[in-house]
Amino acid sequence: MSRNPGNNEKEPISNNTTFTNEPLGPTPEQLEALPRVADKIPYMIFMVAIAEAAERFIFRSITGPLQNYVQNPLHDDRLPGALAKGQATATAIGYFFQCWCFLMPILGAVVADCHLGRVKTILLGSITATIGTLILFLTSLPVTLENGAGWPGLLVALIIIGLGAGGIKSNVGPLVADQYTGKKPVIKIMSDNRRVILDPDVTVQIIYSRYYWLINIGSCAGLIAPWVERKVEFWATFLIPLCIYGCATVVLIFCRNKYITRPPQGSIAIRATHALWIGFKKNRTMDHAKPSYLRQQQGETIDLPWDDQFVDEIKVALMACRVIPIFWLCYGNTVGNLISLAGLMNTMGLPNDFLAGSINPLSILILLPLFERVLYPSLRRVGIPFRPISRITFGFFIMSGAIAVAAGLQSLAYSSPPYSVNFLSILPIYVLTALSEITAFLSSMEYAYTKAPRSMKSLVASVNLLLCALGSLLGLAISPTSRKPQILVQFACLSGIMFVSAIIVYVVFSKYNKMDEKMNQIEREADSDREE
Repeated sequence: MSRNPGNNEKEPISNNTTFTNEPLGPTPEQLEALPRVADKIPYMIFMVAIAEAAERFIFRSITGPLQNYVQNPLHDDRLPGALAKGQATATAIGYFFQCWCFLMPILGAVVADCHLGRVKTILLGSITATIGTLILFLTSLPVTLENGAGWPGLLVALIIIGLGAGGIKSNVGPLVADQYTGKKPVIKIMSDNRRVILDPDVTVQIIYSRYYWLINIGSCAGLIAPWVERKVEFWATFLIPLCIYGCATVVLIFCRNKYITRPPQGSIAIRATHALWIGFKKNRTMDHAKPSYLRQQQGETIDLPWDDQFVDEIKVALMACRVIPIFWLCYGNTVGNLISLAGLMNTMGLPNDFLAGSINPLSILILLPLFERVLYPSLRRVGIPFRPISRITFGFFIMSGAIAVAAGLQSLAYSSPPYSVNFLSILPIYVLTALSEITAFLSSMEYAYTKAPRSMKSLVASVNLLLCALGSLLGLAISPTSRKPQILVQFACLSGIMFVSAIIVYVVFSKYNKMDEKMNQIEREADSDREE
């Protein structure tokens, strides 16, 4: 099909959109006046997301029980346990696993972008994680725990599971958005004769919302794992995600040829690293890594495996990855120290890690549709687009409030008689954390995808997750303070730092709100030029 149709020619808006007699692109006046809505969402996003839904299930099935599994002894009368390593070690292991799972996507991105492509890398990651889960299950059996295999088995299993997660986490998000092929805003006449703009930016935002909603069904493992851990044993808790991962792998195998995919682009990561090194050496300016600049300075032909446009793409990719790691340091406390805090409270016969594994994903499942169908459209109707940087900042403020509440409850638990504070008082913390995820983390994923060049989308997604790993490394560094009374000071300091970070992010990056739509359009046009 010609890419330059005449004014009277018809062209499909996207793979899923009907024809219209309107011009292909809206005028500037129409862009200002007409409401913006999402295009149809390809059903294949649900089939792509099943891999990460399974990954979320196993992550929750491990991180929820992990604190009890490592901290408490095998035959504790009050709380379930297995390894008896104490709270500080349990918290450190939780941060290590979270860090490892967010670090490995760098490897997954290189494998996908340079060698196997996204679909094959996701499938390989799923198989690898299934093997790791099998090891975790086998070494949590009573006979292996009694013979001392639990601790080394846990470490080996977590490493293998993290390797598998790396192949999944860096590639599912970009592959999900790749299933939508619309590139430009177009006008559509609705059934009631209203004219609206089918906006690719709004569509990608909703795609990521629904994708995140779907994978949080997997996160609802927290509704199951604590009860199985308490009523049966840990081996039964880990058997469930083993079965889930096995089923997800089978689905991926059968659907692997149905996804919209793009072939590997070669050694993108190696070339990007080389260009970054040249830019760093030359006054830390990426423009100085452009072949045109180097030719001008040295007066001779420079044989480099990239062009000026590649350097510009790196600059956009770097800007797309800016999220403060302190957010993930705070988030790590909700799956570690808050579980220990609940253990000091009156749990009313419920598992102390029940809220950690259930309220957060349930809140996301409830709040995300409200944001997608009510809040965001309402804001757009009154002229408030609520762009990604604003959403990220809002999410940071919410996280600061969540940790402040945790500090208050920790102080209350210390000053009250043992087990007298109702652990349902922790519930608002998990709701606030879910709200901050929806606005901060989800927006950062969307921002990274829409701003990154096509050849680097997996790499940029993995670098975005690398910042999560840095937050977990910070948590690992301060894990020795995860004991009485330092934990109270830790909560208070984190809340303050998170609040200041929110202010810094908005002051430094709010200028990109005004450039957001223009930057997205530049990248879409670049993609169209490459296709031609």
